[in-house]
Amino acid sequence: MNSARLLATGFVAAVAAGCSVAQSGREQLGDEAWHDARWADAVADYRAAGDSPRLLAKLADATLQGGLLTQSAEAWTRLGTDASDRAAEAAAGLARVASAAEQAGNDAALAQAIAGLRRIAPGWPLQRVAARMGRVADLSPAAAAEAIPALLSASPGRNAAELMLLALGRADRARGSCDVAVPVLEGVLRTTMNAELRDSATTPLAWCELQLGLAALASAHPGDAERWLDRAAQHDPNGAVARRARVAFGDALASEGDSTAARLTWQAVATAPVPPDSLTQLAVLRLQRPPAAVIDSGTVRPEHP
Repeated sequence: MNSARLLATGFVAAVAAGCSVAQSGREQLGDEAWHDARWADAVADYRAAGDSPRLLAKLADATLQGGLLTQSAEAWTRLGTDASDRAAEAAAGLARVASAAEQAGNDAALAQAIAGLRRIAPGWPLQRVAARMGRVADLSPAAAAEAIPALLSASPGRNAAELMLLALGRADRARGSCDVAVPVLEGVLRTTMNAELRDSATTPLAWCELQLGLAALASAHPGDAERWLDRAAQHDPNGAVARRARVAFGDALASEGDSTAARLTWQAVATAPVPPDSLTQLAVLRLQRPPAAVIDSGTVRPEHP
């Protein structure tokens, strides 16, 4: 029995030693590929060699050199997270990724690098990155939600900050987080003197207020719904959002027993001087129902502005 255990232990040790030698060999191959500027080979070898901090650093550099910027940002961030004693090295690597991403127009990598810097080196100066925000509006909602708060903390100039806040609010709206988007977009309206920015912030703000009003109505909170719907109509007085908000406002009035006011509200939408559309039809359907009918507030919604 003891002999069998010894043989098994020896076999396991031999396999482990063999794996270690193989991994060491792959690291050496990766080093050789790196020196020959064969970045794809270096990346493959470093990945196969293991995931120690030393190998993570080599992988992060090889992916950066090879233009695999999102992978490089991921590797540098992981290095700084897994090995706190190498956080400064990882932050410097992420700064290099951010610079390369700016030059390449790689917004996803730029956002990932910024988010990584915020995570592992909160004190890292981001002013230079914050000053170059021409592409911030093109970031995906998830990338914007990660990158923009970090850039705002770098105290950019007023114009850049307003652009970033607008992009953040629109990103939150696209992610379905209207409760978060509304105060951000309201902040843009309060501070900016730029008419174009005001218009750009007003449209998603009105849409979010409509969604919050519809949600309040669906939750049987007509008072809250009326407040949100009234705000939506004020921010988009001549658009589809306002017309949909008025239909829902009538629903809220009807749910409170004020059928006369509800019908007047629906009548205004049904007879509005616009080409008939689905919102016109929705208002007409409301008018055709008996006063005691149950109101379905979620049947039709406008297209996303």
